[in-house]
Amino acid sequence: MLYKVIISFFVFNILYFNVLSQVEYSNNFDLEWGTLERSPGSLLEILPQNNADFYSLRWSGGRSFGTYRVVEHQNLQQVNQGRIKQVAQSGIANFETAYYVGEQLYVFLSDKVNGELVLYAQPYSQELTPNGSSVVIAKYNNDKMNAKPNFGVISSENKEYIGIVWEIPGRKTISDAYGYVILDQYLNKLNQGAYNIPLNGNLTSINEHHISNTGDYFLSLTEHKRPNDRIFSKDYDNFKALHVYKIKDNALTEFSLSIEDKRIDDLKMSSNDDGIFTLSGVYGSSEIKQNRRKHLVEGIFVIRIDTDVDSMIFQGFIPFRKDFISMNFNEKSTLRSRRKRNREQELYNYKIRDIFTLNDGSLVGSIEQYYIFERSSYDSRTGLTSTIYYYYYDDIIAFKIGNDKAFDWQKKINKSQISTNDGGPFSSYSSFTDGRKLYFIFNDNLKNYNEEGKFMQNNRECYPFNLSRRKNIAAITAVDLASGALDRNMLFSRKELKSIVVPK
Repeated sequence: MLYKVIISFFVFNILYFNVLSQVEYSNNFDLEWGTLERSPGSLLEILPQNNADFYSLRWSGGRSFGTYRVVEHQNLQQVNQGRIKQVAQSGIANFETAYYVGEQLYVFLSDKVNGELVLYAQPYSQELTPNGSSVVIAKYNNDKMNAKPNFGVISSENKEYIGIVWEIPGRKTISDAYGYVILDQYLNKLNQGAYNIPLNGNLTSINEHHISNTGDYFLSLTEHKRPNDRIFSKDYDNFKALHVYKIKDNALTEFSLSIEDKRIDDLKMSSNDDGIFTLSGVYGSSEIKQNRRKHLVEGIFVIRIDTDVDSMIFQGFIPFRKDFISMNFNEKSTLRSRRKRNREQELYNYKIRDIFTLNDGSLVGSIEQYYIFERSSYDSRTGLTSTIYYYYYDDIIAFKIGNDKAFDWQKKINKSQISTNDGGPFSSYSSFTDGRKLYFIFNDNLKNYNEEGKFMQNNRECYPFNLSRRKNIAAITAVDLASGALDRNMLFSRKELKSIVVPK
């Protein structure tokens, strides 16, 4: 598979009408910038077409009143925009989402008609106006007066297939029921049906619905020992089993998994054009005492399935090197220092950000260390309690898993991003691959780089990122897929760009 990606930076420009031309940087990574223009609305989604052409989905207006708009960009320049008309066959409809599939832009609208909740697909022309009538692609019954649509629209990674999934209401069973439709790029129905999850709905959590690059529908879910009622934090003691299903018509085919005494967290699904489906997650011990004390992450859990014959090619636990996971944390992070004192060396919260299945079936991906720390203080004079939230987005672990069921390489990319009471909008990173290298882009501190823009590392320590005009820079790290060699450089600075980026 050839990976074609558009990396979108949400640029908050200080001077709205500055013009940026193409700039070539000393790190040999070329950037092309379009003309910066006044925003046509809040950015909701990027819908890539090819190379430098894409659509952007936007909201124009306030919280209560406004319009959805779609904006076309060619060669990074805004060339056209149009208002999304929330009208379907039945009249006024609700906007759900939009996708660019098979060289066609579709807007998805929902409505309630005669006791049925209906999902429509409305094609849009190159002039960004509705092209013909909307098409009914999914519907289900719900006679309740206040019933609202609960359609979920997903697409395959290669943007050739669309999946519609919804929960079927009103069935008096302890298991949850779902309906679905799988469509090709021309909205032809390839697969549809309804199914019951063969487990107690109160003891399961759906991890992800996935449409593969060959149009197959997969579902992964976690089974719990007791009802999973934690919303904002993980309950590491409440993992029982992991289940993976392939769904066709009204039947579920389960792939038997042996997880021994491990727990699996933070699952991601991926697939390639050759019919290889991959599910990956981080794993650790399921032993209760160890979970309560350390929540240790030990490595990556992987299953690989050949969708042509519904056969599991590989399942296994791939541990990190012990010397790798016990590497000293960045001492400039106060939270890391506190962990080192109180919890010894550990990987506390790690989240898988991206997994890519390559042409040869091998995997490349990354996980990020993150933590949210809450501090509350009570003022006895006023009787009020104030709370401060600290958001820590720290080191990246990049890895490649080969067909020999082991790490080809694993690399740690040191970074420190700390913010307060903001949710970390400028933290974390964006990653992508071109099939030769794996790239990471994130905000950093100018003090971490020399005059040539090369990264300087001092005993695995780095300065925390800085968002000031004088010290903020965007950094790029390229990892060679064959060797795992790292090359980290400064991409551009906020001072020269007069902007700040949000690499999400």
